Amino acid sequence: MDRGVNQHLSAAELAELAEAVRQRGPSIPRTEDVNPHLAVCSACRERFEEHVFLDRQLEKLKSSEPVLYQADCPDSALWREIAAGVTPPKQALAHIHHASGCDHCGPLLREAVAEVCDLNTATTEAEQAEIQTLASAQPEWQRDIAERMAGTRRVGPSPAPWWQIWASVPRLAMAGAMLAAVVAAAFWITIHSRDSAAAGQLLVRAYTEQRTLEMRFGGAAYAPLRVQRGPEASFADRNPSLLKAEALIASQLPSHPTDPSWLQDKARADLLEGKYDAAVESLRRALELSPDSPELMVDLASAYFQRAQSQDRPEDYGAAFEYLSKVLAQHPDDQVALFNRAIISEHQFLYHQALDDWEHYLRLDARSQWADEARRHADAVRSILEKHNSQATPLMTPLQLVAASVDPNRGSAVDERVEEYLHDAVRFWLPSAYPETSSTADPAARQALFFWRT
Repeated sequence: MDRGVNQHLSAAELAELAEAVRQRGPSIPRTEDVNPHLAVCSACRERFEEHVFLDRQLEKLKSSEPVLYQADCPDSALWREIAAGVTPPKQALAHIHHASGCDHCGPLLREAVAEVCDLNTATTEAEQAEIQTLASAQPEWQRDIAERMAGTRRVGPSPAPWWQIWASVPRLAMAGAMLAAVVAAAFWITIHSRDSAAAGQLLVRAYTEQRTLEMRFGGAAYAPLRVQRGPEASFADRNPSLLKAEALIASQLPSHPTDPSWLQDKARADLLEGKYDAAVESLRRALELSPDSPELMVDLASAYFQRAQSQDRPEDYGAAFEYLSKVLAQHPDDQVALFNRAIISEHQFLYHQALDDWEHYLRLDARSQWADEARRHADAVRSILEKHNSQATPLMTPLQLVAASVDPNRGSAVDERVEEYLHDAVRFWLPSAYPETSSTADPAARQALFFWRT
């Protein structure tokens, strides 16, 4: 398919991809290997996985032992009508849903679809010869039947045999009719995808209406930080947008347990509720399903940061910093990641790193309300560093550090200012020792320096 990677796939294209996966055998390939768009679009990926799931369920039903007709099973002729696309979409969707869980009707639907697909093949000469031998192919028989159905006899030229008329009809029209039921099912899947987007919008609205997190949510508008409500707060004070989002998530997540979008929505709701362990767990699971998602890594960093603060877990600060650094290594101008990493650096007393991130952020965003908050942070960090520098003695040079390493009396002076020494080592000493422009510089050293800087 000649299309851009960001263009959504149609229902027919998703059906073709699902059929191609079925023909490969029992192994399920990665979605990005099936189509590049599925790797970047959670909505199309969910619709594709629903197609594959339904197809494999029907395949299992086809290979199983025949079962008895159930009381709620429709007549077997109905499945051919659905496959041919003559059943109204709403009725077709209801019957397809029944077939997906019925051992009797599932194989019948599969066979009906296969029969319609077989009709799409060209009529062979042998088939045409066999058709001409049938009584129903004779003009007299057809005219007699037509007159009986009309209740009157008409004078005129004999109509052409029905099989000739059938042979003249474009066979692709039959294939298009067969897709009607698939389109109806795809519509149902699309509705569920929209539900996920609606939940995400409710969550960012809840964040903005009552911001209780210092870290930013991607896609959320600015709001001033408020003091987080305590456990004694009344349920009536809970944000209405958050309540609506939670109800939507609770109704949809059980049927989409492996959808990263719904897992991210659940984690964001847990973050706003102060349930940080649950948020970490959901986001880690979502990241296993979509390991290259920067949005998931940013939210997981927020969950680790909040848990570090509430449960006094210093190792979670490191995990949060690491995930944001991974995002910035691939997307150095990601404003949400820069903003959040600067906050983490402040809480870890990494003031030089924090100031670097704040200044980088303000070069990208100088006028928004988020920029005003970033500027206040940068001024505060700058004031701390200036006060410290005015009271401190100059840092030792690399040669002085080497000499001090054998002097036990000077070791404590280095330990007290280790963050400053680390900053100077990364910013000045390493670039001087391994110039990035040098053709003889060690590639491994340049790579290490790059990741230290980010």
